[in-house]
Amino acid sequence: MGESVSAGEPCGEVESTKSVSDIYAPVSGTVAARNEALVAAPELVNSDPYGDGWLVEVTVAEPGVLDDLLDAAQYTEHVKEQ
Repeated sequence: MGESVSAGEPCGEVESTKSVSDIYAPVSGTVAARNEALVAAPELVNSDPYGDGWLVEVTVAEPGVLDDLLDAAQYTEHVKEQ
């Protein structure tokens, strides 16, 4: 904790049996918490991403940038349009 992350830059990775994928920070800030429960139960990332499968909490450097983020419904619609 305490590490800085930059918007759009890799801040971690998710590994499956077939691949490793980078996780990109949606905002710049400082890591305030990590979900250590994922070490024992990594499947939570897929089964409960909006609940117990959260990855990190970030204290944002500029709170105004949060207004530009998509919520889950907006992101789903965005993906459908691509």
